[in-house]
Amino acid sequence: MIEFLMKKVLMIGFSVLFFSILFVMLRTNKEMNGDLHIKQGSFIEGLKIVQKKNGRSVWTLTAQRADFLGRGDKAALSNVSVAVQENDLVLHVDKGVYNLSDKSFTTDSVVKAEAKDYTITADSIDYEISSGEIRTDGRIKVEGKGFIVDGRGMRADSEQKVSILSDVTATFHK
Repeated sequence: MIEFLMKKVLMIGFSVLFFSILFVMLRTNKEMNGDLHIKQGSFIEGLKIVQKKNGRSVWTLTAQRADFLGRGDKAALSNVSVAVQENDLVLHVDKGVYNLSDKSFTTDSVVKAEAKDYTITADSIDYEISSGEIRTDGRIKVEGKGFIVDGRGMRADSEQKVSILSDVTATFHK
């Protein structure tokens, strides 16, 4: 009888221990899936951000390094490349700032965008990801097969309607 009671107590003890370990393991895993809190002074090397719409990649931003600024809601990016899959366009810039809260990308350095039939060079850009609007107040140059368009200031919307705002000169070659 004592042997039976001892086995029963031992079995209950192992069951409680097993369920406690299982609870701790599941609880720990659940906490790891929470938000990632990034503090100033943190950085990431080899950053890749993919924007998808309806399961398809719209654009992919890669950067060699991202240094987080302020409260961690902005990242100073270096050696940045943005590939827009739909337009087969690749944008290159040395430095820029990605704002994680309003999902925008801004740069004050020279930007070069290359596509199959044309190249765009701008002094700087502001890209608001949610609306798809791109703008610059600086110099802009568009070069393609047989033409060059140069001007100051540009606005482009998500429907790819592009306006060069002032000092526009266009040269066409045969």
